[in-house]
Amino acid sequence: MVSEKLKVKSEKFATAILGFILMLTGCKSEDDVIVYKDSRRWVEKTVAVVAPLNDPIMKARLERTAEWMLSSLHNAQLHDTLCIDLKLEWYDEYGTDLKALGERLANRDDLMAVIGPFDSDNVDILAPYCQQTHKPLILPTATCETVIRRFAITSTGDGQQPFLWSLTETDVSLSEVMLSMYAANIQRGKMYAKFSDYSALFTPDGKFGQTFFEWGPFSATELGIGFKYNEQYSSPDMLIQKMKAYYDDISETFGLLTIPAFVVLEKPEPLPQIRRIQAQRWGGMDIIEEIKEWEADGEDIFEYSKSSLYKLTNMFSPVYFVLSNLTDEAIAAFDIYDRTIIELYEGFSPYADPMTGFEMSYEARYNTKPTFAECKFYDALLLSAFAANYMEHHQEVDNLNDAIIAITTTDNFLSGYAWSETGMELYLAALEQGQLVGFKGASGPVQFDKECYTAALNTTYVNWMIRDGHVYHSGYYSRSGNAQTAKTLASWNWLVENAEEMFDNTYGKNMPPINYPTLTDQYAVLVQGSNGWSNYRHEADVLNIYQMLKAGGYDDDHIILVSADDVANASENTDRGAVRTDPNGGNLREGAVIDYKNADLTPADIVNILKGNKTDRTPVVLPKDEGQNVFFFWSGHGRSKATNGVNEMAWRDEMAGNGMTADLLRQTLQQMATQQQFRQMLVCLEPCYSANMGKALEGIPGVLAICSAGAYEQSFADSWSNELGVWMCDRFSRNLVGHVSENPDGTYRDLYLYCAQHTLGSHVGIYNYTNFGNLYTTSPKDFFVKRK
Repeated sequence: MVSEKLKVKSEKFATAILGFILMLTGCKSEDDVIVYKDSRRWVEKTVAVVAPLNDPIMKARLERTAEWMLSSLHNAQLHDTLCIDLKLEWYDEYGTDLKALGERLANRDDLMAVIGPFDSDNVDILAPYCQQTHKPLILPTATCETVIRRFAITSTGDGQQPFLWSLTETDVSLSEVMLSMYAANIQRGKMYAKFSDYSALFTPDGKFGQTFFEWGPFSATELGIGFKYNEQYSSPDMLIQKMKAYYDDISETFGLLTIPAFVVLEKPEPLPQIRRIQAQRWGGMDIIEEIKEWEADGEDIFEYSKSSLYKLTNMFSPVYFVLSNLTDEAIAAFDIYDRTIIELYEGFSPYADPMTGFEMSYEARYNTKPTFAECKFYDALLLSAFAANYMEHHQEVDNLNDAIIAITTTDNFLSGYAWSETGMELYLAALEQGQLVGFKGASGPVQFDKECYTAALNTTYVNWMIRDGHVYHSGYYSRSGNAQTAKTLASWNWLVENAEEMFDNTYGKNMPPINYPTLTDQYAVLVQGSNGWSNYRHEADVLNIYQMLKAGGYDDDHIILVSADDVANASENTDRGAVRTDPNGGNLREGAVIDYKNADLTPADIVNILKGNKTDRTPVVLPKDEGQNVFFFWSGHGRSKATNGVNEMAWRDEMAGNGMTADLLRQTLQQMATQQQFRQMLVCLEPCYSANMGKALEGIPGVLAICSAGAYEQSFADSWSNELGVWMCDRFSRNLVGHVSENPDGTYRDLYLYCAQHTLGSHVGIYNYTNFGNLYTTSPKDFFVKRK
């Protein structure tokens, strides 16, 4: 056991800065004497904790963390005139009807706030009830980007009060951290770079894994890594089967080479089986049997196995894990052989900034390291108590959400470590005397931005390793970096800041102009490939483009509009008859003339419309005119060969292979170009993985494609409607319409850069420019504004 003296020393270290700051602000001087007032007033506040209590290890850890925090809070307030008596009600997030629980907790006037659930899937169930009543929902570990974005006030519209407080950055940041170590290897060695496009990403198919599945390819593209496999799994057995298939594939092709797998786990149980697969594929051995032979020869199996495991881990098939809340107890639960073979595995997890001193103090107290969940749970309790105290001191603040805003968005940059008993005492003393400073909890600064509030501004990540049967920490990362954390890459911000440089290095400024026939007419073909209420945004985006063209002078004879047309009057639509791209926007369905409902067509019919072939099913088609410009826009879902077996834009509810495939689109536009059926064609594609479609159009004269997402990337929705329960538009399409409407005379370079810099989450791409024209000097105006 670590000595009590060390524990006290670490807690004093963690609060020294705060004490110094408060002395400077006049809150407390060295000569002040703490008076334990008999007249103090205790105010009882109740908080519900919705946590994974079905896990005995986690239950025990969370309960002792709560006991430690509440004890410190009680003692820290003994000199104050007003004290918060925090009471906890515990609920198991896996053993409870979350819908019924959410409705009950959200409507309880005696309940100050809800902490949890800890699982993003469960947050998605419970949060809507808290949203209805603005019951504060403090999330220690929910990190799914889609869930957090859905409840951000910027997605739900103006006038919404924030209610959801996520104490951890979304897993967009962790996706980068997961890839960072291998990215560094690529920079150091040609062997790594040579095979970097054959990596694999395996993620759970729930909310937790969704961010990695959707954002991992985006981050990988920035880092020079390509995914041959981007797979989701629903069970440990499925994960093992998918990894076997991956290793079989690359071992037959490349042999023993350093090609990594990135694996996102919710629990550690698959670790030994993954090691067995590695050993079999790369070493041709049953690693357990080999260890037993070593044991029979009297070898220390832990020590003797490390050399072989090192080769597997670092030379032949490294695996980089994301696994939060890995504990010594979980490792000890494996038998001796499994504990041996998972030695030297490493991965990443959100964690506590080591500068706070919480990790050191926890380890001194409990002789083990805290988990990610405990660090953030401690801060959730701390935030509740501090906000409650602030509200009691400021009677003009009548709800906890406003109190949280006040204490986490203060402009007072002075801050200190306020998680320990002494730190709490100093911080609360400042509140008593009317002083408000930012504070750092167990895991680091507790801060939210002043626009969205919903997600934390700072998160520290740890690079852990299993060594000698214990969890060992080898490094820390954070977005800003500090004395003990390396700076994360923040590639999406890098793209925003460097998009112009990237464009100028890729596309030639001095490309000679291409001679085209005289412009005689302009047409547009707008297609929604999806259907159904859940795809509201796709219909809205097509109609938004339609209204933009109408505003630009197009008449309905020059727009061919294909839509499902099934959301304006859907039973789910409480805004009956209207389709909008944001809650306060105009009705885009009003005045729209729809030529075809997509239920009556197939992708083959879309081909006939484009090629000008009139049939019984397609009486309205494009003319065949070498002088016309054609704008072709498609909104809907996409598929990729890497994940669905085929590169295509999906058609309604049809199975893979029945949509507008990349080959079919290429054949269609190539035939149109050969037969001189257009002057120029601008193709804007919204679906996921649309780069596969854009790449297929390379080499066709007169065609330029702008695509919303890379070959492995999702195209993200935007603008969530609380009332309708759907996403109302896609980011790419919103950016496209917004820029064109505000900058009708802009160049293609201007349009691309705006979309690239504002469509976060995917790489907007531009394709076939060498067969189209100079992007610096030409304008998309001839597609969006009708010449008289």
